[in-house]
Amino acid sequence: MTLKLRLGSIFILANLLITNAYCCSTVFSNNNGISPIVARTMDLYISDMPTLVIYSRNIDRYGNTGENSLKWKSKYGSIVVTAFNSNAASDGMNEEGLAAHLLYLSNTQYPKTDNKPNLSNLLWAQYVLDNFKTVNEALQGIEKLQIVATELHGKTWPIHLTIEDPSGDSAIVEYIDGKIKIYHGHNYRVITNEPPYNIQLNNLKKYRSFGGKLPIPGDPDPLSRFVRASYYLHSLPNATTNQEAIAGVFSVIRTVMVPFGAVDTSGNKTEDAWPTRWATIADLKNRIYFFNSTMTPNLIWVDLKKFDFSSKISSYSISPLDINLAGDISKNLGAEKN
Repeated sequence: MTLKLRLGSIFILANLLITNAYCCSTVFSNNNGISPIVARTMDLYISDMPTLVIYSRNIDRYGNTGENSLKWKSKYGSIVVTAFNSNAASDGMNEEGLAAHLLYLSNTQYPKTDNKPNLSNLLWAQYVLDNFKTVNEALQGIEKLQIVATELHGKTWPIHLTIEDPSGDSAIVEYIDGKIKIYHGHNYRVITNEPPYNIQLNNLKKYRSFGGKLPIPGDPDPLSRFVRASYYLHSLPNATTNQEAIAGVFSVIRTVMVPFGAVDTSGNKTEDAWPTRWATIADLKNRIYFFNSTMTPNLIWVDLKKFDFSSKISSYSISPLDINLAGDISKNLGAEKN
C-alpha cells in the first residue's frame, strides 16, 4: 500500500471514529396543563444493547475514575436505561420524578482540576437520580464535582446533561472550552446533541414562528431536529387528560426520529445523523416511564408508584428489546403493588 493510500485510509478511519456518536433529541412539555412530560430519542450508529434497570435506595456507588473518585450511597430509587451491558445510565427517572438524560456533544471539554471529587461522565445521570429530587438541588451538587470522560465500548463519549423535575423546571449542563455552561429555567425545553446550546438558540431565530423566514427543515441534522422539535412543541394544544398529554409529547418526539438509512442533506458541519434506536417518555407527575424500541412492535412502561424502593434487593433488570413484552411491565421488574 502506498503512503498516499495509507494516509487516506487513516483519514477515513479517523472520521468514522469521530462521527460514531450518540445523536439524540429531548423534548420537555412542561406547560400542557396536566403533567410535565419529557421524551428523548437515542440515535446511534449501532445498537447500544439497552437494559431497563430498577434500583433501590441505599446502594453504594463509586465514581469509576480511579484516584479521588467520588463515593456515595443512593438516596432515591430509580429506573434507568443502561448501555452496552454496563452500569452507564443514559436516561432515567427517580422515585421523586426527577429525570436525567445524557446526550452527545462533540464540543465538550471537561475542566482539569484536582481538588474536587471525580465522577465518570457515564455515571453523571445516575448520580443525579440517586441524590436529588429537584433541578435546583442537582445543579448545586454538580458544581461540587469534577466530571471526567471515561471509556465505554472502546471509546470515550463527550456528553452533556439535561434534567427536569415535576415542577416544570429544567436545566441543560454543558462543558465548553473547559468551563461549565448552565441553561436553567422553564423555557429550556428542547435539546439535540450538537452544536452547543447557544448556537442552537441563535439558529432557531432564522425560522418561521421564531422571528425568521426559513421554512421548518425536514432533514435529520441536529440543528434541524432542534428547530423541528421546537416548532411542533410550540404548536401543541393544551391537553385535557393525562393520556392526551403523553400522546402530544410522543407526537412531537416522533418528528425527530431518524429513519434507518437517512442521509443528512442539510450541509451543516455537524456530526452524522444516526438512526433512532429507541425513545423514552417520562411522566414526571405520575412517575410512569415509557420505553419504545424501533426494533419491537410494542410500547412498554413502568409505574414507579408500584415499587418498594426500600427493598433489600438492590436491582432488577430486563431487556426492553424482548418482543414478548407489552404494556405495563412493572411486575417484570419486581413491583410489589398492583
